[in-house]
Amino acid sequence: MLRTLDDYHTAEDIAPNTWRIDENHFSNCYLLEGSERALLIDAACGVGDLRACVEELTDKPVIAVATHRHPDHVGAMWRFGSYAVNPADNALVYSFLCLPAFTRLLVKKSGGDASAIAKQGRVSALPLRDGQSFSLGDRTVLARSTPGHTAGSMSFVDEKERLIVTGDEMNPDLWMHLPGCTSLTVWQSGADLILGYLERGYAGWYGHGDGRQSLDQARETRRLVSEVIEKCKRHELGRGRGCYPAEGGSLVIRYRRI
Repeated sequence: MLRTLDDYHTAEDIAPNTWRIDENHFSNCYLLEGSERALLIDAACGVGDLRACVEELTDKPVIAVATHRHPDHVGAMWRFGSYAVNPADNALVYSFLCLPAFTRLLVKKSGGDASAIAKQGRVSALPLRDGQSFSLGDRTVLARSTPGHTAGSMSFVDEKERLIVTGDEMNPDLWMHLPGCTSLTVWQSGADLILGYLERGYAGWYGHGDGRQSLDQARETRRLVSEVIEKCKRHELGRGRGCYPAEGGSLVIRYRRI
């Protein structure tokens, strides 16, 4: 069921007491409610008032966490006072990319109203570590390190509802060409962890589009990355920035180094 929260956000039930919040048909946030607390995974670009939207869905205290520190995933974190993020994503390159100018540019490119982004207030970034768990009362969510799209990218596993939120780590249009992305070989270990959950029947949810992460898509993305690495080693592709197999395909790997 899809529910309109305001002019910029909709909420889709994806599991019991679990919602995909869509901002401007561009960025996804995920709200997981337990009997005592709720966990907000990511905070989009910050268009409108995400906190007010979250409070329409839950009256529980909210813990905010980030899959990674990019402007389309932490834009509204300031509304929650603090959020947990892998310290590796506190590096200068991610701080630069999170400047308001880049957020406004992303919103404009996605067809959104950049004037609806409020001036950000203070926010504290709390350390998030691999294996850290968040008890929500009757459900627990586990943070797992899956570096690639950023050095500190994390995925979040909910064993009760058997789902995994993967951020931008396994997107069908996989961006590994930005400043701060790891190599494709580093990405592989996190991808294999995600695939392990999907192969055990967990539902995968990612940071853009309709959010649905199919096992077939994840397997094919993993295969294409391996193909890029092998072709580069054989000098069949340039070792620098590239796009594989081709721009505009349903599955694309945008890479900068192998």
